[in-house]
Amino acid sequence: MRTRRWSISGMLPLLITLAFLAGFFYPDMRSGNVRRALYAAQTVPQRVNLALQMEQDAQQGYLWPVGLYWDVLSRLRSQYYQPVNEKQLTYAAIRGMLASLHDPYTRFMDPTEYRSMQEDTRGDFFGIGAQLQEKDGQIVIYRPIEGSPADKAGIKAGDVIVEVDRKPVAGMRVDDVVKKIRGPRGTKVELTIRRKGAPNLLHITIVRDLITSPVVYSYMEDEKLGIGRVRLEQFNEKCDQLLVQKVRELEGKGLRALILDLRYNPGGLLNVAVDVASRFIDNGVVVLIQEKNGQITRLYAERGRALKPYPLVVLVNEWSASASEIVAGAIRDNKRGIIIGETTFGKGLVQTIFQLQDNSAVAITTAKYLTPSGYDLNRKVDADGNEIRRGGIQPDIVVKQSEEMTDIDDRAHDVQLQKAVEYLREKLTAPKVASSP
Repeated sequence: MRTRRWSISGMLPLLITLAFLAGFFYPDMRSGNVRRALYAAQTVPQRVNLALQMEQDAQQGYLWPVGLYWDVLSRLRSQYYQPVNEKQLTYAAIRGMLASLHDPYTRFMDPTEYRSMQEDTRGDFFGIGAQLQEKDGQIVIYRPIEGSPADKAGIKAGDVIVEVDRKPVAGMRVDDVVKKIRGPRGTKVELTIRRKGAPNLLHITIVRDLITSPVVYSYMEDEKLGIGRVRLEQFNEKCDQLLVQKVRELEGKGLRALILDLRYNPGGLLNVAVDVASRFIDNGVVVLIQEKNGQITRLYAERGRALKPYPLVVLVNEWSASASEIVAGAIRDNKRGIIIGETTFGKGLVQTIFQLQDNSAVAITTAKYLTPSGYDLNRKVDADGNEIRRGGIQPDIVVKQSEEMTDIDDRAHDVQLQKAVEYLREKLTAPKVASSP
């Protein structure tokens, strides 16, 4: 079985023949010729001149790489001086194949990585409900999600995770620590915490539960004038619904102008980017998808989904990527609002996710996207990683962030946010020009 999901996530931050054996050509491999070739290569490789057999079936194309892979694997099975782990060899081979494309977005995911990606795009997972970050070589709690098991157990922002289930995490990547903390609903995980001001390490046991990622946050930046801000952290399946919910909450507080904050947002699902753009654009093109053959498909805003057309500012920075750039580009090209901040990351490539036979998956870059005006925002690098073209969305008003700002919630030093509020204040208080009789 093979499933597809459109994905353009990105930053991250953060492959070979199994693609043939267990995905793309699986229906073709049921033919008698291929079964016999693989059987012979696995059981009695010395009896079969695999190269000749592959040549006989060369017109079928896919047999040559499959046969060559099995030829090497069979020799390792029979000749290598130690037992081999065939799954690890296959995964490494796939990763090596895809790495040769020099495309960081075309990648292989083992079953654990694929399951984690599905949880991220779905917007919920089984865990404790705490956002982690790597800081000064330590794994630090950025914030516990309100009402989550972590919050109820007393986990606090700034806590340093020293151990998970009494096993040290020093030197581990934050993603690997997250994998250790997540687990089945109702099971327990113990965190050893170092807390500022506490004389001893704390051992806190937490029961895992279903967690919904709070990917959308809202703030009223100027209560008197009604300037609100909605910050999107990711474009997952729950993002559009939560966006509307947060805007409705701001409307209840007197919203008259809106800031859409896409800074540090690495992207997510293409369809969700179109849904979010449709909340601000009632009629028009959201994005152009250019296929391998050059054919262009236009994706339009869905009529009747747009929110009230408040004066709009979109905040972006160099970490706004992928789906964030689609939304920002659509708003700019449709003249729906202005962009403030710094030039965005420059990821204009679309990945399609193919699920493989063992619940692993491969993400393959299948198309590129352009803004509605046809602008190609994708940054280009050479094989050595040197930037050839910057790409990205250039803001209408460029504001470089203050070096004093250390946190996304540090409003006192957030000069980009201050500029957005200042712009909307001027727009709301500007004298209205009477129309001519």
